[in-house]
Amino acid sequence: MPLTNFLPGLPGGHVLALGTVTGMVLHTTFVNSLIQYNTLSKSIFGHLQNAQFPPYFAISAATTLFLTYSTFSLAGFSSFDSFTDAFVANSVKTRAAKEVAGMGVAALASLLNLLWAGPVTTKVMLDRKELVKKNQPVPEEMNRKFSILHGVSSLLNLWVVGAVVTNCFWVGLWFGSK
Repeated sequence: MPLTNFLPGLPGGHVLALGTVTGMVLHTTFVNSLIQYNTLSKSIFGHLQNAQFPPYFAISAATTLFLTYSTFSLAGFSSFDSFTDAFVANSVKTRAAKEVAGMGVAALASLLNLLWAGPVTTKVMLDRKELVKKNQPVPEEMNRKFSILHGVSSLLNLWVVGAVVTNCFWVGLWFGSK
């Protein structure tokens, strides 16, 4: 049974969630983080990022999970079978099926950042900070590990950015066709 049967305001909820996560990811990724990096000391920047990103990833995960289901429902898919049929067939609903899949991958990327990449990257960052505090050299392997983890987290985040911006255009097309 479609979610619209339980939530008659689903289109409005979709737009609200989409606007929230789109504004958040664009501002955090392209404005806020750059200003913080260029303005704050390395220590304060690390503390701020450590406090900022767990709730950021949690909000991103919650909204993209909701958007995956609401996109599925708003596109008119009644079952997983109708979704997979549309995804592989070249039909009118193929674009919508790809939109659902893209948002689903964004939800997975957000969850990976929340539950794995964020915490592991933070641990390596704190381990590095502890060595610096003790005036010990930071092993090159630790710097490499941090760089790789930070890069993975950034790529996961960029997937979310792309998915939510793409969904904005899909919503415009969806509402334009009604």
